[in-house]
Amino acid sequence: MTNSLRHGRPKLCSYRLFNPPRRLSLVTSSMLLVLVMSHDASAKGEPAEAFVKQLRNAGYFDTAITYLDRAATMAGVDQSFVTAIPLEKAQTYIETALHSRNAADRDMAFADAESALSDFLGGESHPRQSEARLQLGKLQMIRAAQLLAGAPVETEKQQARESYLAAAKTFDGIVSDLRGKLESMRGQKIDPKADPEAAALRDQYRFEFLQSQLNAADAIKLAAKTYAEPAEQGKAQLEDAAKRFEELNKKYSGYSPGAIALSHLGELNETLGKPDVALDYYLRMLEEPAVDQLREAKFSSAAGVIRIKLASKPPAYQEALDRAAGWAKEIRPNEESLPIVQEFRIQLAKAYLAKAADESLKKGEIGRAKSDGRDLLRAASKVPGPHVEQAKAMLADLGIEQETETLPTAEPPSSFDDALEKATQVVTVTSDLEEALKVIQGQEETPELKKQIADIEKQIRESYFVGIQVLRGGLAMVTADTNVESLNQARQILAYFLYQTKRLRETVVVGNFLARNAPGTELGLKGGLMALTSMQMLLNEVPEDANEGLIRQLESLGNFLAKTWPDDPNAAAAQGLQIRLLLKKDDFDGAQALIEEMSAGNERASFKRLLGQLLWNESIVARAQENDDAKSDALLDRARQNLQSGLDEIEGNLVEVEGMQAATVLAKIHLMKDDSAAALKVLDHSKYGPLHWISKLGSPSESFTGELYSTELKALVGRMLDSDTPETFLDRMTATMEKLRGAYKGEESQTKLTQTYMRLAGDLKEQLDTATPARKVKLIEAFRVMLKRISDATDDTATLRWVGQTLMSMGEASMEPGQVKAAGQAADLLNQSVETFRSLPDQNDPTTAYLLGRAQRLVGEYKASIDTFESLLKAKPTMLEAQIEAAKAYESWAGTLPPNIAYKAYRAALEGARPGDDKKNTIWGWAETSSKTSKLINRNENFKEKFFESRYHVALCLYLMGKSAKRDADIRKAIKVIREAATLFPELGGPERRAEYNALMKEAQRSVGDDPVGIAQPDSN
Repeated sequence: MTNSLRHGRPKLCSYRLFNPPRRLSLVTSSMLLVLVMSHDASAKGEPAEAFVKQLRNAGYFDTAITYLDRAATMAGVDQSFVTAIPLEKAQTYIETALHSRNAADRDMAFADAESALSDFLGGESHPRQSEARLQLGKLQMIRAAQLLAGAPVETEKQQARESYLAAAKTFDGIVSDLRGKLESMRGQKIDPKADPEAAALRDQYRFEFLQSQLNAADAIKLAAKTYAEPAEQGKAQLEDAAKRFEELNKKYSGYSPGAIALSHLGELNETLGKPDVALDYYLRMLEEPAVDQLREAKFSSAAGVIRIKLASKPPAYQEALDRAAGWAKEIRPNEESLPIVQEFRIQLAKAYLAKAADESLKKGEIGRAKSDGRDLLRAASKVPGPHVEQAKAMLADLGIEQETETLPTAEPPSSFDDALEKATQVVTVTSDLEEALKVIQGQEETPELKKQIADIEKQIRESYFVGIQVLRGGLAMVTADTNVESLNQARQILAYFLYQTKRLRETVVVGNFLARNAPGTELGLKGGLMALTSMQMLLNEVPEDANEGLIRQLESLGNFLAKTWPDDPNAAAAQGLQIRLLLKKDDFDGAQALIEEMSAGNERASFKRLLGQLLWNESIVARAQENDDAKSDALLDRARQNLQSGLDEIEGNLVEVEGMQAATVLAKIHLMKDDSAAALKVLDHSKYGPLHWISKLGSPSESFTGELYSTELKALVGRMLDSDTPETFLDRMTATMEKLRGAYKGEESQTKLTQTYMRLAGDLKEQLDTATPARKVKLIEAFRVMLKRISDATDDTATLRWVGQTLMSMGEASMEPGQVKAAGQAADLLNQSVETFRSLPDQNDPTTAYLLGRAQRLVGEYKASIDTFESLLKAKPTMLEAQIEAAKAYESWAGTLPPNIAYKAYRAALEGARPGDDKKNTIWGWAETSSKTSKLINRNENFKEKFFESRYHVALCLYLMGKSAKRDADIRKAIKVIREAATLFPELGGPERRAEYNALMKEAQRSVGDDPVGIAQPDSN
């Protein structure tokens, strides 16, 4: 049943779900009955209707019925209320049923409600008859929901379906009746001030009209969902409901029922297997204004967003959390028990647990995610409802049982010595039990053996709890004569017991105290190390915004241990822990200082390499997300220094996996600095070169081998481009490509290879664009030889696609500036690339189709290029790069045509072409591309760049249309486009793009006889 039944006209159709009815004490009942008997409905202006609602909201349903039975004879009760008493009784009976936990009582209450509604609807005409029919429809939906409770059989599902469809019919009748009434009111020009009653009645009718439309569509949707396969068996009903919701939202989006329809449309499309469409509706619902009537629909939509994001592969848990997690803090006290809130909590918990399952995250992030998910599940499990079983099952998966185990109790010790003796005995007993457990666990598991293991684990656990109780009692009996060493021994055993039972905070307190009160002793060191380890474990559980105090304690204890036990390796490790903590907080300067203070050796070298890799990651963030190149370069230099030093300081010839990874990162840094020779030197290094060690150590991850060989390949391409004898690198480059193909396996291998090759082709084009003519010729010849050798030796699709793309890059680089159609060597290279792309078996692959279409455009095969892009864009209409290339193909083609035909081609480039089955242009054209990218301009730099490019070509096409047809009107449109763009975006995408706009503006002004002043300079203020 739709949540929206609770919204709209204040409280007319409201009811509360899952709030337990209050049991009235004898005194309370008597007082309420006296109040009922003596209630003067006219006193102080309080209407009888409001009083009944107060009783229902408080859960006093029997008292409300008693009041309604007697209201007709009470003085001051408005006659309009008296005539609506059956309707008020029906509402009260419905709420009684919803709150009842007894099936027989619930059925009786529903029957009473139906009887009361029948009495009301069978009487004389009443202004609230449409409301009564709303109640009847609501009752039919509730009865259907009751039939589906638990594990319904097929006959119950059929009955529920019929009840939902009957409800839809009831609601449709209300809509039909009220449509006529509202239309008749429309011509009456009702003035709310002059005729408030008529205005109120009109508002009531409008609410019930919209609410009934929403309920009818909801009932049809729920009827479809009674099928085992709703998307197939109930498809007709789902599509009918979708049509109704769409119309409601389109016509009445400014009213709450119209807005709530968005949430239902999301659910419908999710059921129909259209997650992208569903996600759009859910997100639109969440963007609706913050209105109380929309809150439940927003919780429902937030849950839907999470479901869709988690269903993607891999699960997009962070996107789900970013979009929906904030709603957990928005839950109000009166919403705590709503069923939709529990559904939201469970879905959000799933997102957090998916994050906790991501082993690539830091332990602290994993711990916090698990903690957040656990809290949500606990909250949901405390609210009665069908969701409880799922919440408890998920908690059990986390190792959290709902029932608490009864802990053993111990006889109090007679003295401190007695407590220490008993605790020592517990240590012996638990040690023996743990040894026995190890032996049993090594045997073949049987049900009996499993029970023995559980029994022993329980004995160990209970023994620790006994030991804790005994020691606490004994420590309370310490006197001035107690032996200090015995006292510290007791504290150390207590810390051990607390640690074994995961009482980490108490372990920290006892262990820290012991370390500082027994400095230099073995007992003090053991206590300090247990406290330190417990603090580490707590950091995985405590949220980052609440762990500052814990980190300060850990740093303080770590310093103390390192200084007090300087020669002990376990205590010295505390310094390493401090460094990790600083790195976790991104305090790279603090970590660097501590690393430099460490003694030379493999541990210091390891931390330098770790710091170097983290600085490398930060440099990427600074460049890609913060657009701060200066900061990125500074971080990159620090990363290079730390990695180089950390690798040089490796003692002996033992290089571990982490060292191999660090060397690969160092090689990448050299490549970013355009130093291919240094990168290759690192990769080939005799001591730590990863190309040498990978055959011995193996790959640390599925992606590492591919990353390593792609780094080597990029370095070899760089050396070829730098070298006077590029042909000397051909053999190694061919071998590396073979290793790279072997490194990428599985379903995504071709995609990964393609991405690597496309980056290499892009790098090659950049180098060729800046090379001298003589050097360009030499490089192209060397690469042609290599490409032929590779294409002759392989039939791998991704590799051959790269061959084609590299030929295309070389062809483009050989074209003259401003040249549209290739000629000479450039045309020869591009024609080879076209042949290569056409020979590939995956002609429907978007990358292959895009590259083929682009190469065809550059070589002047314009119609073939447009045909290629049309096929691609029918399958991938939002592929922006392909849309832009298709528009360029039309624009370039127009330049080769006679003026009368050129005008049409320029217009196609501008306005789009090739209509699809839906009559919309498959190829958008520059105008549509400009419009779409303008809405995304602030999302990222790519959209921003494409907007300014497409807007420029809008103006260019208008100008060229005007020139070809000699139409000044079109040229003036071009001037207007440029002027508007410059007004809104004075920078116009940067100096180079602005210079293009300015040159076009001057040319257009000159063509129409205006003074060619260009674009006005942007205001420096």
